[in-house]
Amino acid sequence: MENKERLILKPSQNSICGNSYNLLNIKLLNGCNGKCEFCIAAGTPFKKSADAQKFIDTANSMTKFSKVDILGGEPTLYPNLVQVLKGIRPYKKDIGIISNGSNLKVIKECIPYLDTVTLSIHSFDYSKNSTGIYIDEKELTDLNRNKGNAEIVAAVVVTNKTVSNLKEIKSYAKKAKKLGFSAIKLMELVTSNEDVDFIDLQDLLIKFGIHQKNATLKGCFFELPELSKYLKIKTYIKLCCPFNNVFKAKSFGIPTIEYQHDYMNVIQPDCSVTDSWVYDSFDNKVLNGDDLNVNYLKK
Repeated sequence: MENKERLILKPSQNSICGNSYNLLNIKLLNGCNGKCEFCIAAGTPFKKSADAQKFIDTANSMTKFSKVDILGGEPTLYPNLVQVLKGIRPYKKDIGIISNGSNLKVIKECIPYLDTVTLSIHSFDYSKNSTGIYIDEKELTDLNRNKGNAEIVAAVVVTNKTVSNLKEIKSYAKKAKKLGFSAIKLMELVTSNEDVDFIDLQDLLIKFGIHQKNATLKGCFFELPELSKYLKIKTYIKLCCPFNNVFKAKSFGIPTIEYQHDYMNVIQPDCSVTDSWVYDSFDNKVLNGDDLNVNYLKK
């Protein structure tokens, strides 16, 4: 295609991921006790997990990365999680963990070393929770009461099987507030499968002032103040960009991109370092559909 738009993505020049870069992902392990059909970790190559000290040394040697997300798989299944957090805490400004909430006692042990805890709870009707995890609400309430300075966020991917409209979002927010959460996060579905029922948050939440531009350029992670006010709890939005969602690709097109990969790295379970997530299987049809090599051109 001739005369494609050309962009250079740098953290100083765009607000992708809410200006959270430089961001270091520490993927402690592949294993997970959940079963989210839309999990973005599906298809990542299996690697045996390194010992805690190797994770610590690798992370602390990467001095330009002050913001860290700990994840998996399910990171609370890594036996030396607390040791890793203790080891990197003095060297990192902002540390978060992303968990399915199945091991809240472990999360509670981690709280002194964390700035953010994101719990993937895709429905408070646990029979519909896409993780397949039933969460002990007494433990959850206790965690929220003893969170110290950490922000604890309930995160949901917005689909027809989780929450799909403003009424259901309001009910989700009300429950999260009752349980003591600091905030909720509404996320669009990452997918290149045109057969799924995609819910566009930019359409659904337009009356709350959500931006109507390409998330790559305008920002894909942010608080939406008018919605926070309406729901009576801080509400974050995570939009998809045209690079990871077929519907956004068709709306905004995909420009030619020159990536500046130095602002995001991933420490893999074996402590090898990559400049993005790596996949060796594309069997998850919710994420990938049937055509793995689809290319969407800018209109």
